[in-house]
Amino acid sequence: MNRRRELLGRLERLGPGLRRRLGESERRADFLTRFGGVTLHQVGALRHLVKHGPLTMNELAARMEISPSSATQLVDRLVHHGLVERRPDPNDRRVLRVAVSGPASDAVHDLEKETSQRFAALLAPLTEDELEVLASLAQRIVEAPTRQDGPASDSSGGSL
Repeated sequence: MNRRRELLGRLERLGPGLRRRLGESERRADFLTRFGGVTLHQVGALRHLVKHGPLTMNELAARMEISPSSATQLVDRLVHHGLVERRPDPNDRRVLRVAVSGPASDAVHDLEKETSQRFAALLAPLTEDELEVLASLAQRIVEAPTRQDGPASDSSGGSL
């Protein structure tokens, strides 16, 4: 168990360096400044809206794994900043969809492109086999049950 704790500590210490290598802080800070202080959570909403097109409040809440009332408050702030607008659904006039404004859409596309370029540069030293291992491990981590779902276990049957 000492070895596991040591390795987990090592990974934790590497986190800030990886984020710096990706330019995460600077890139997002530039984006946030450009749009008058939106939050990272609001940037996440914008990314969902750009990727999936206009969404209802419930659809956005589900994608972000937040409550519909939290999504409504978040969208209210984005509307205030002029980054999104509420539009009637063409198939059901009782439903409103949230859509990204043109300038915000362009900025999110730029952010996504820059993220992809930085990610490719960061991983350039790895071979395809190493990338396969990294991708498999990352997928396993993402798909593992959360503590709320129940304890995850390692291959020996013990709790992580």
